[in-house]
Amino acid sequence: MPIQFRFVRVARPLVALAIATALLSVLASVPASAAETKMFVGEKICRVPFVTIPAGQPGGYCLITQANIRFLTGAKAYYTDPHLVAGVSTSPVTIKATDKRGSTITGHCTYYYPPAVNPWHGLCVYTGGTGRFEGFNARWVIGSPTAIGVTVRGPYWYDRDHGEDDD
Repeated sequence: MPIQFRFVRVARPLVALAIATALLSVLASVPASAAETKMFVGEKICRVPFVTIPAGQPGGYCLITQANIRFLTGAKAYYTDPHLVAGVSTSPVTIKATDKRGSTITGHCTYYYPPAVNPWHGLCVYTGGTGRFEGFNARWVIGSPTAIGVTVRGPYWYDRDHGEDDD
C-alpha cells in the first residue's frame, strides 16, 4: 500500500475528530448576552425529486421538512454563491420563511465532503433576518446525509425584545 494512501486512511478519523471538536466548541460559545437562547431541531433535504434545483447549483436550495420554529417547516434555504474547493462547500444562504410577510434569515454555510467519520458535516451561522426573523442569530450544525435528508440542530436567539411569535 503506498505511503500516501496509508496517511490519508490514518488521517481521516483525526480530521473528523478535529471537525467534530471545532463544531461542538462553536455550539458552546453562544453569547451570554443573548436574551434567551433556544435550541433548534429540524431536518432538510437538498436533492431531486424533493427540490427542483439541488443545492450547489445556481438557484439551488434545500427544503426544510421539519422544524421546531414556526414558519420554517416548508421554508427554502437558497445557496446564493456556492463554491466547492477540496471537498469543502461554502456559500452565503438565505432562508425564505413560509409566513405571509415573506420573512427571511441570512447567513453563511460550510459543508464538508465526503462524509467524515463523525455524524456532523457542516455549520451554518445566521446573523440577521427580516420580518418575523429581524435580529435572528443562530449556529446550526448540519448532520450526515440520510434517505430522508439531514438533521439540523443548534442554538438560536434574537437581538431584540421579542421572538418569532410576534405579530
